[in-house]
Amino acid sequence: MDNITIRRAVLDDAAEIANVHISSWREAYKGLLPDEFLDDRPLSFKNRYDLWKKVTVNTSQVTIVAECSTNGVIGFINGTKGRDTDLHDFAEVWCIYLLKKYHGKKVGFNLLKAFFDAHIDLGFKKGYLWVLADNPTISFYEKVGGIHKGRTKEDEIGEQKVLELCYIWNNILL
Repeated sequence: MDNITIRRAVLDDAAEIANVHISSWREAYKGLLPDEFLDDRPLSFKNRYDLWKKVTVNTSQVTIVAECSTNGVIGFINGTKGRDTDLHDFAEVWCIYLLKKYHGKKVGFNLLKAFFDAHIDLGFKKGYLWVLADNPTISFYEKVGGIHKGRTKEDEIGEQKVLELCYIWNNILL
């Protein structure tokens, strides 16, 4: 397997992060979100690229990439302190995406660990994320210690109502 490096993102990663963002949405949400919405995702490359150019230089957020020696950026994770009012003292994973080809190779775990390690350095002890209720990655979150305690919320993506589940890590030392 190609050498994979886990590191902090830099501005020069923005285009590759945008590519992974779009591609992994199409892979992960096939059957969960409307096909028309997912088919239009590549058309939003400029939007995603512009977004990631801003995010990668935003020092209030932590963005970490998984970079393959032959294929470039293959996954990323991003977030900062919790946005939910009662979880401000938690590190929140806003998004974590990994190209399907690299699932099952511990890359996702290493991204999550690096993200949580960066937040431990910032004084956080707990973490959480929101995930679509039917997302198959739920088993990954459970395997790496995430616990769903019943907290849910409704959202809308691609003009479709979706249910999201909150997974919590009471100790982010992985």
